[in-house]
Amino acid sequence: MPKKILLVDDDPSVHLLATPVLIKAGHSVISAKNGEQGLQMALNERPDLIILDVIMPGIKGRDLCAKIKSYEVLKKTPVMFLTAKESDEDIRTELDAGAVTHLTKPIDSVQLASIVKGIFR
Repeated sequence: MPKKILLVDDDPSVHLLATPVLIKAGHSVISAKNGEQGLQMALNERPDLIILDVIMPGIKGRDLCAKIKSYEVLKKTPVMFLTAKESDEDIRTELDAGAVTHLTKPIDSVQLASIVKGIFR
């Protein structure tokens, strides 16, 4: 059964790199370019996984993650961060906001597919 993944990132190159990897792994991908659009799509589409960037215009990724987790219908939806932020403190803050895992940019397609597979296991 293909899973629906919402990718929220303001960088078009991330969508161009990550989307084919996720589709090749058998998933469908919907995209948002900012936090506000991402929240609306999460509420409307009810994805099986949400992948967020941290630094975006408008609602930042960590705030968006906390906001997503505040909705009963989205509370159990796993959130993964895909970001250039990589310090232990950054990762801890992401997990504290409700994320299940973190992957540092640039995108490693094998690692991305593997992490997503693990989340759905």
